[in-house]
Amino acid sequence: MEQKKRENVPAGIVGAFLGSLIGVACAVLIGQLGYVASVSGLVMAVCALKGYELLGGSLTKKGALISSLLILVMTYLAHRLIWAVALADVLHAGIFEAFQEIPGLLDRGRIESGPYWGDLIMLYLFTLLGAVPTIWNGLKSTEMPDLPPVLTAAEASGALEEPAVFYPGVMKWTRGARFSASLSMMPGLLVGLALLVAAIQQDGLIPLSMAALACVLSSFVMVCAAAPLISLGAASTFVFVKAAGTLWRVNLMGLNRLDTYRFSKKTMPLRGMRWEILSPEEQAQCQASVQRAISLLTSGQIPPGSNLSLMVLPLTDLEITKENKWCWKGTYSGGGGKRKKVTIAKAYPDFAPAPGMERCQEPMPWRTSLLAAAVVLALAAGAAGFVGGQVLDGALQGPSTAAPGRQTEPWDQRARVPENTDVYLLDQGVAYEIDSSFRSSSGNSFYDTDTHTDYTVSVQYGADEEVAVAVLVDLISAYRTSSQYDGFQFAHAGEGTTLVPMTAADGKTYQYEIMSLRFKDGKAIHMGVALAEGGTLITVRGQQRDKADENVIKGNILYILESVQLSEITPENYRELYHQAAEMGYQYIGAGYVKAPEEMFGHEAFVDVYVPYSENPEFLNDGYALRSRAHGMEVTVTMAQTDGDARDAVAQVFEELSGRVEIDLEGVAEVEYVESYDIALQRVVYMDGGKPHIALLYADYKQEGYYLSAQIVYLLDQQDEAYPTLLAELGDVFALNLPEIDPFE
Repeated sequence: MEQKKRENVPAGIVGAFLGSLIGVACAVLIGQLGYVASVSGLVMAVCALKGYELLGGSLTKKGALISSLLILVMTYLAHRLIWAVALADVLHAGIFEAFQEIPGLLDRGRIESGPYWGDLIMLYLFTLLGAVPTIWNGLKSTEMPDLPPVLTAAEASGALEEPAVFYPGVMKWTRGARFSASLSMMPGLLVGLALLVAAIQQDGLIPLSMAALACVLSSFVMVCAAAPLISLGAASTFVFVKAAGTLWRVNLMGLNRLDTYRFSKKTMPLRGMRWEILSPEEQAQCQASVQRAISLLTSGQIPPGSNLSLMVLPLTDLEITKENKWCWKGTYSGGGGKRKKVTIAKAYPDFAPAPGMERCQEPMPWRTSLLAAAVVLALAAGAAGFVGGQVLDGALQGPSTAAPGRQTEPWDQRARVPENTDVYLLDQGVAYEIDSSFRSSSGNSFYDTDTHTDYTVSVQYGADEEVAVAVLVDLISAYRTSSQYDGFQFAHAGEGTTLVPMTAADGKTYQYEIMSLRFKDGKAIHMGVALAEGGTLITVRGQQRDKADENVIKGNILYILESVQLSEITPENYRELYHQAAEMGYQYIGAGYVKAPEEMFGHEAFVDVYVPYSENPEFLNDGYALRSRAHGMEVTVTMAQTDGDARDAVAQVFEELSGRVEIDLEGVAEVEYVESYDIALQRVVYMDGGKPHIALLYADYKQEGYYLSAQIVYLLDQQDEAYPTLLAELGDVFALNLPEIDPFE
């Protein structure tokens, strides 16, 4: 009957987790060095499975299943962490925030789903490539030919004058050595991973990256330092035997491979053949095989140097030269007058290698000094790597003050003034100039035939510096994962501020920046933003179709930004600025302004809003709300203040609506909430004037405590031929998929 395999599941899970952490660190490091991180899946699988076996005692089917589930989860987290590290610098956010933002970026198309999921599939394939053979070799029990007949003790002893005494190794007695060796590899990996995360978030990218690499290398140094302890951890695969006046070391795995000495039909290449996992019958057969081997070797029937003498090794004339808490070290006669070294682990209960020596009474202790040395080495290696990285960084950058990772082509940062210009109206109260030689395409889009560049000018209101920076950063995020991506550059890298001041043609001071996004094929996208004090944001995008002088393109963008003339929005004129939003390509959308709560910006300000275009919009609540109806749709927009989230803003609208009309409770749907964007939507059916109406109550986060709140109402009896187009345009304005609802029968 086969003895049940001994397994410590909690310790095995810890081992699998520690092993998987090595795989995660390997994946992130390889990804940041610019290589394909998929191969790290092999490391992930092997390290996790081996970690379970090392600390758990054996890799059973249960252990393989637990490890596999952990590998699947950690592989996914590693892949997402690789992308989070890459996006953190682009998003100007921490690794954790970038990690959380990835699903939203995928939903919005800011991350190309093809490369993202393709990388994950490749990582899983490589993980599978490492896991399947490891599990298969670890669990399979290869059948061998029948074992030789079981011999009696007397038959096996043969020429032995006295019975052999067996001292099998016990795996749990090596736990201190195994844990000490395993944990000594972790400080370098963990410190290296922490430094790598810091490298993405700070300007010292090269020094911190070099420090991270040095820390990881220190882990490999510790592998060498821990090699003696690691070898002691394999003590349970050996049995020591005292017989014929000599100490013998028996390699169980090797002996079982010799046809006439086999004692088990199983092979265990991953776990190793150990006495404690053999059945009583196998142990008895093993003892008989060992005694017969010793009898043959001592009688001279098997010559020295044979395979059998290597598997059942006589430690002739053993002399112990050193002893510590974990092992004995000594020498023995290896033949030809030469002495060979041997290390004997203290993993054999009640065993002493020589007479008069103290026998083993307890398991090996932990070797805390090795872990302390690993911590010191990791910190020292990190410091050395950081210093070396600073030297390398200085050599690469020279006198430039530009931040690492940004290209530093010279640009005098002056506008290129054209010979002739045309004035264009971007919006009511917003005008700008552009080179007359540029071909106008549609709206506020132009084409420069000299540099083969498309320019597009746009405006938005109620923005702040964070929004302006997001316009630039989102562009980088959208292309960062492209195979053609070749880096980006800000015009004012090293200035110490995100945006820098600029005086425009209207005499007002704007905060502006220009960012260039380059591709390997020579093309580029240049984006310039200029933010007025009142929250008006002008954006100029230059799409460079071919190789050209970037200084000319950036000079054109800067001229457009400097030419802006902004008519100030005041309480006296904001209602007059309501207009059809043709500049945005809409046929049936009206653009207007409502007053923003004074606490929102800390001063008097206005927010741009969009409603169905009509000749007679209604400004409600002293100008803090705008309502307009046309073509079967009515929209009321205002700013809502709440201490909660978008759901609370929707609840405010629902409460106000309940006070005016009769709500059909059966027609009230659950509030839909998108936490990543803090957007809420609720569908409500109500009766007003004896007619049924369907309303969508909507709230969208604008800034802390303030939400754009809208009531989108279907006027089913007022629909006309423009209704479908208006519905599509409203869906675009609010980023919603608005259903087309026909009148009730």
